[in-house]
Amino acid sequence: MKSLLVALTLLLALTAPLTAGPQDQLFDHTHADWTAILQQHVVGDRFDYRALSKNRGSLNRYVNQLHRVRPTQLKGWTRDQRYAFWINAYNAHVVQLIVDNYPLDSIKDLGSFFSPIWKKRFIEMQSLSPSGKQQKLSLNDIEHEILRPRFKDARVHAAVNCASIGCPPLRNEAFVAERLDEQLDEQVRTWLADARRNRYEAKDKTLRVSEIFDWFEDDFERDAGSVAKWIARYAPEQEATWIRSAKKVRIKHLDYSWKLNEARRR
Repeated sequence: MKSLLVALTLLLALTAPLTAGPQDQLFDHTHADWTAILQQHVVGDRFDYRALSKNRGSLNRYVNQLHRVRPTQLKGWTRDQRYAFWINAYNAHVVQLIVDNYPLDSIKDLGSFFSPIWKKRFIEMQSLSPSGKQQKLSLNDIEHEILRPRFKDARVHAAVNCASIGCPPLRNEAFVAERLDEQLDEQVRTWLADARRNRYEAKDKTLRVSEIFDWFEDDFERDAGSVAKWIARYAPEQEATWIRSAKKVRIKHLDYSWKLNEARRR
C-alpha cells in the first residue's frame, strides 16, 4: 500500500505542470510593468527608443506576460479588461518592433509597398489569433480584426500609437479597465487640442484634421453620425460650439508624418 501511495504521488507531481498551464496564472490588469516603461520613456509626445534599446529587459518581461494569456483566460475577463489588454498589446508590440530594429527613421522602413509592416506576423500570440488559425498575429490583426470590430469605439484611434509623429501621442501610462472610459476621453481631448495635429478655422468653418479621420471615417460616422459631430464631442469647448452651430463644416486633412516619434535627450 505504501509503495502504491508513493507511486501515485510521483505521478501527480509529474502531471501537474501539464494541467496547470499559463491560463491558470493571474494576469496583472494594472499593467504595472507597461506603465513603468511608459513613465520612464515617454517624453512629451515622443518616445525614447534609444534608452529602451540599451536596457530592454522590462519590455521583454511585459511582452512575455501578454504572450502567456490564453483564450479561456481572456474569455473570463470583462469587456474593458479585454479592451485595455488589446490596446496595450498593440502599443507594446509597436515599441518592441522599433527597439528590435533601432535605429531607423520610420516604422514604414521595416516594410515595403507590397509587404507593409502592418501585415508582418511577428506577435507571439498564436492562440489568440482572430482567424482561429494557430499563427502569429500582425498589427493589422489586432487593430482591424480585434479592436475595431469587437469594441466598436472610434476613440481607439487616439489610443493606439504607430510610432510616428503624425499619430496621436503615446500615453504615459497603461490603459486599465477601471479607468478606461476616462483615459480614452482624455486621450481624445488631448489629441484634438493639439494644433500640430488638428486645427480649427471658425471663420471658414473648416476643420483641418489628421488623415486618421479620412482613413477611418466609417468608425467616426458610426459613433456620432459624422466626423464633424464626433470631433465636436471632444474638441476644446470654444471650437466645439461653432462646429455644432455651423450649418456645414468642411473637412480637410493634414499631411501625415511617418517620421519616427523619437525623443532626443541631451
